[in-house]
Amino acid sequence: MLELLEPIAIFTHVARAGSFSSAARKLGISKSKVSTQVADLEHKLGVQLIQRTTRSLSLTEAGQLLYTQGEELLRDAEQAVASVHNLNDATRGVLKVGISQSFGTMHLIPALPDFMAKHPELELQVSLLDHKVDVVSEGLDLLLTMSEQLPLGMVARPLMKCQFLLLASPDYVEKHGYPERPEQLVDHNCLVYQGEWHEHSVWQFKKEDDYCEIGVSGNFRVDNAPALKSAAISGLGVVYLASYLLEDEVAKGTLVPLLPEWQLTHHLPLQAVYPRRKHLAPKVSAFIDFIKGHIGASPYWDRPYESLYAKRK
Repeated sequence: MLELLEPIAIFTHVARAGSFSSAARKLGISKSKVSTQVADLEHKLGVQLIQRTTRSLSLTEAGQLLYTQGEELLRDAEQAVASVHNLNDATRGVLKVGISQSFGTMHLIPALPDFMAKHPELELQVSLLDHKVDVVSEGLDLLLTMSEQLPLGMVARPLMKCQFLLLASPDYVEKHGYPERPEQLVDHNCLVYQGEWHEHSVWQFKKEDDYCEIGVSGNFRVDNAPALKSAAISGLGVVYLASYLLEDEVAKGTLVPLLPEWQLTHHLPLQAVYPRRKHLAPKVSAFIDFIKGHIGASPYWDRPYESLYAKRK
């Protein structure tokens, strides 16, 4: 079994990089050794792992299975080394983090210099993502996501729950009226988030014991939440928007809250997602703790709307 560990590690790097040459450069060995090790591994296992052409390679079903397990093997080895290195509680090495694009750009990237100052021996690699993420294949240690489609086989740790507001521009309200109840939204032009994996066209509302789900429609759909906000500001329609996307639009009056006494109950938590393992690497734990502290028990972006939220209770 021990003689298979090195070729499995090399194969995993080939699958991760998508080529023998890239894997060889990453590992600091010759391309011929990489090719020989993978061929020997296929011979010993009695299966084809990689389908080769002159320009590309792809994994067979057996190769994909071994690659998934190989990633786990490498991560466990890296964690073992990190655990030894971190006996003195220092956080070091490379931390690869994927972050939902709009949330990361607005609220996390500006805070990262403080995290780096606390952990000068750590190299942070951040990917701002707006697609469905495979944590393992993209080589991430941690994913911070608001996606409702979570990767399989992962640990999902909720960090905070998003609040939502129903908004429109003053011009839109003047032209089309102010809805008094959620049911009246069927007569309004509603701006809908429509991504590759999710369409938010059923809006949820609650007021005391009164709960309703309203199927909305309109002439504008987009797969980017900040674009929904821009469209609402321009007077295009009504938007059901997460509060973290707002800056000072409500204070300046470019957007006005609608149905202020109704709770918007769409479930969308920010979650820390990472591969399931016995012990969480110190660098991952340190980053999660930092983000939790940065957000706080009551997120700072919700504070301007506390009086509005109070009406919903």
